[in-house]
Amino acid sequence: MISHNSDDADSNESGANEKPGNVLESGDLGSIATAAAYATSPKWITMVFALEAIVKDQPSSGPLITFAQFIVTAGFTLPNFFSLSFGARALFLSPRVIPLRSWLVYTAFFVTVNLLNNWAFAYSISVPLHIILRSGGPVASLIVGYLFNGKKYSYGQILAVAVLTLGVVTAALADAQAKGEPLDIGHGEADLDISTTATGFTILASAMVLSAFQGIYADRLYETYGRSHWKEALFYSHVLSLPLFLPTYPQLLDQWRIMLSSPPLRCRLPATAITVGKDAEIPVSAPTTTSTAVCGPRLDIEILGSHLFPSFIAHIPMQVAYLFVNALTQYLCIRGVHLLSAQTSSLTVTVVLNIRKLVSLLLSIYLFGNHLSPGVVISAVCVFAGGGLYGLEGARLRKPSKKKD
Repeated sequence: MISHNSDDADSNESGANEKPGNVLESGDLGSIATAAAYATSPKWITMVFALEAIVKDQPSSGPLITFAQFIVTAGFTLPNFFSLSFGARALFLSPRVIPLRSWLVYTAFFVTVNLLNNWAFAYSISVPLHIILRSGGPVASLIVGYLFNGKKYSYGQILAVAVLTLGVVTAALADAQAKGEPLDIGHGEADLDISTTATGFTILASAMVLSAFQGIYADRLYETYGRSHWKEALFYSHVLSLPLFLPTYPQLLDQWRIMLSSPPLRCRLPATAITVGKDAEIPVSAPTTTSTAVCGPRLDIEILGSHLFPSFIAHIPMQVAYLFVNALTQYLCIRGVHLLSAQTSSLTVTVVLNIRKLVSLLLSIYLFGNHLSPGVVISAVCVFAGGGLYGLEGARLRKPSKKKD
């Protein structure tokens, strides 16, 4: 499967949901159980926690987050294709099913979408709003498919897109109002805030459109070469992306130095009891940003009376640890989405991904105290309901074609 923008794993979802005829049907209990298990997967929750812990303290670290995710994913998938027996001429890589030039084009889409999605955090886009807006990806996919790929859509699919669009617009307006940003055009510092937020929305919108084109290109590749090469897609889309980060090397280096200068893990951590010396205990009920973390020569971290980390791990910079955890869990999520799409119907995949976004949204609010106005809550319901309707309608339309076959 070629899946979309990271969890985020979402940047890889485009073009991933169409399955061959032997997939499990939407009513299959096994597929539903798999969907539920994946939606509540601890690795996805951990990824969201680590991502928000980073962007809360370093909102401009999007490129470094993306680079770390790609490095880790490339490293973990390399053993599937590397062998000395293939020879130096082939770079010790197994023969490809899909030509390299095709992967180069796909990779250009892939890395651009990922960079744009993570870059948006630098423009006053909160993680909850980021999740909501990216849930509107089917809107871009439907429009691009109709205009550039000659696809026809039913009234049910159009209704789903309308509901999703309503949710996205409501989220944008409600988030701006919650931040106290005036919607009229004037002068002063407020205009700068509006301009910054508008830039973030534009970046995410561009990412959604490019992701839709990526999905069209992926569909054409799989129509030609088959849909059983998800490991090859996962490997080459990440490995070929790495050289594209060279122009951003100075920025990556600056962001890395900032993370290295963050307090170590022995400082205050979320949801822990911090014992200073032997007597005083400071409860911590919410995550503390690394910029305000408290350290001391006798500061020790204990959870339920047991030491959390060995001493050498406790000295790792906090932001570096979050970066590694985010990259590792991002790889597990991307791989999990690929595996899920290979075992279940497209309806199940669509429902799971929307449930996952909802879980992420609620988790972000609970752990980090993000405030969502009633308008944003309503928009979230619209987005998730529209996504579910879109998947249901797609499954309904596929049944007649299968009967004809």
